[in-house]
Amino acid sequence: MIVSARERLILQYLIEEANQEVTIKELADLIDVSERTIHRDLKNIESVLQDFKLELVKRAGIGIKIIGDEGSLHELRISIQKQDYKEYTPDERMMVALCTLLDHQQPMKLQSLANDLGVTTATISHDLDKLEPFVQEYGLNLIRRRGYGIELTGAEEAKRKAITSLISNRFDVPDFLRMVRENIERKSSNKIDSISERLLGLVQKEKLIIIENLINTINSRLPYPLADSSYVGLVVHLALAIERIQRGENITIKSEYLEQLKESREFAFANEIAMKLEETFSIDIPEDEKGYITMHLRGAKLRFEGKMDIQDENVEIAYLVQRLIEQVEKLTGKGLKHDQSLFQGLLAHLQPAIYRLKQGMKITNPLLQEIKRDYQELFQVIKKAVSESLPFEKVPDEEVGYLVLHFGAALNKRKVVKKLKALIICSSGIGTSKMLATQINNQFPHIAELKNISAFELRDINVSEYDLILSTIPIEDISSDYLLVSPILTTDELNKIKDYIEEKGLEIATSPSFYEELKDEEELTLTFDQYKEFTSKSHILLKLLEELEVFEIENTEQLRSILAPISQRLKDKGFVHNENDIVEALLLREHVGGLAIPETKLALFHARSETVVRPGFHVLNLHRPVTLRAMDNEMLEVSRILLLIAPEHADAEDLEIMSFISASIIESQESITMFETAAKSSLIQYISQKYFTNFVQNLRSVH
Repeated sequence: MIVSARERLILQYLIEEANQEVTIKELADLIDVSERTIHRDLKNIESVLQDFKLELVKRAGIGIKIIGDEGSLHELRISIQKQDYKEYTPDERMMVALCTLLDHQQPMKLQSLANDLGVTTATISHDLDKLEPFVQEYGLNLIRRRGYGIELTGAEEAKRKAITSLISNRFDVPDFLRMVRENIERKSSNKIDSISERLLGLVQKEKLIIIENLINTINSRLPYPLADSSYVGLVVHLALAIERIQRGENITIKSEYLEQLKESREFAFANEIAMKLEETFSIDIPEDEKGYITMHLRGAKLRFEGKMDIQDENVEIAYLVQRLIEQVEKLTGKGLKHDQSLFQGLLAHLQPAIYRLKQGMKITNPLLQEIKRDYQELFQVIKKAVSESLPFEKVPDEEVGYLVLHFGAALNKRKVVKKLKALIICSSGIGTSKMLATQINNQFPHIAELKNISAFELRDINVSEYDLILSTIPIEDISSDYLLVSPILTTDELNKIKDYIEEKGLEIATSPSFYEELKDEEELTLTFDQYKEFTSKSHILLKLLEELEVFEIENTEQLRSILAPISQRLKDKGFVHNENDIVEALLLREHVGGLAIPETKLALFHARSETVVRPGFHVLNLHRPVTLRAMDNEMLEVSRILLLIAPEHADAEDLEIMSFISASIIESQESITMFETAAKSSLIQYISQKYFTNFVQNLRSVH
């Protein structure tokens, strides 16, 4: 396939807008040429489309669009990315120049770069003017001096972030490793100067495959499997790290932050990854590099479906979730604060998102343009709500886009009874899966079970158990039929799903209201496994509440003087081995970040430590209020401290119950009032009733 740079831009735009017509004027304005030129380019484009069994349909007065099979469109998209060409658009020239500068350790001459790109030095100089502010976003500087040349300077960390971001932005996740494998198998010695090859050239492709296999073995043992985009990001990061360590370009990290990372569970996995890399590549990996691997694991968008532990500070996140929901309610006029699914979904999403924002880590969102186009109004609402509720000067549109998916799913949700089993394969994380699942729920009320997985989890799934398999990405090795759909379903795709179900002889529900009426009359039934789960977790909660103590504190302003007598009581009761160690653990946690809960009279002190024998939940009533730092970094007067402690290696069920308690504290104004003022008996009654209600609601949502 041979197309010009201009024809590639036209094709890429038509593919992006494949669900609607595009006018000739729109294309002419986009590329900054005349409409006559566009008409001339379309002749070659039509012949290209025929090679992929696609057709260019023209409707007078309306516009043009590409029609054909989704798989063929995908193959065209990949072919454009992989094509060999010499002619670049201005943006592509900037990309190639950046790749070249990132890969050079020494300054290079302007003329050399111009020759490489096939343009004049004046043209490349103009491109570098536009490139300068772009590289500054990554903390890099573009040095340009006569007699010296051009050089990209900055911290090793910044260079790696830039490379990883460029690769992530260029490739759809499922295409990335496949393209790498194809490139290796081709073993071509020809110089290929497509953008894709330039980007892949920044890392040794053989290293990528070795590391991908290594991470795949670790991924299955992580507490929460990495989402696809995080998986690829980690693979690229490690390949870059190995390559640049071998070149003597080591990364550094602040010592106090490194010590904090070492305390996390992810550091053990990072250490294991480092040991395997050292063995495979015969190199020494410094502690700072292990710290950055830990950051990738902690900052990844994980599929942990709302199950967080108290170490992950979910009461702080829950506070931000509540503020965000309140802002969206205010802006939309829609009641959302009682939507448990939304609350838990945002709780799960914001924990890694907040971490990314604090660390300045970039994220890609391949759906961003579609989200902005199809949810214009909601996107602006969420963007405004985010600016009002999250403690950051700027939140990238990529993060806002994922939040739009969560709120979009909640606003479109409808309770129905369903009858079939469906498997949804996605590559963009929890929000995308939820949005797609909600659309399927809304349009096909006979589906009884919706399971969301990533492409990397497919190997562990028996696909024959499912009546309907939908995927947002092409799947090569799958033993059952599946439908390829976009994450935000089009009308055509909905009709295609309906036709597919009918072809398989499965009954289509035609009256959702009938099923909703039936649901109201149905009794909730529990399977034996559900009953066992409920009784097991209830027993844990029962023990916590039975041992709950309310301490009356005649206190001073000193935190240590408040915690010391309580820690002695905890030791006497057998909760901890050493009273001093638990005080130090709690003070260390308070030093890391504020624990007072904004707009309340509460503080939540929590810690996991080797000195803790068994989980505990207690209340400290302060006879004189104390001023503590809050989660929003303001100073706040506190009259009650809630205390949650757990062993360093606590059971997952114990942590889940404690997470439930911490997340419940600020779930509503009613819960805040209860945790602020309730006596022991009332608090126990409230928590136990809330747990039972939540369990039943969750059961109903999957029935």
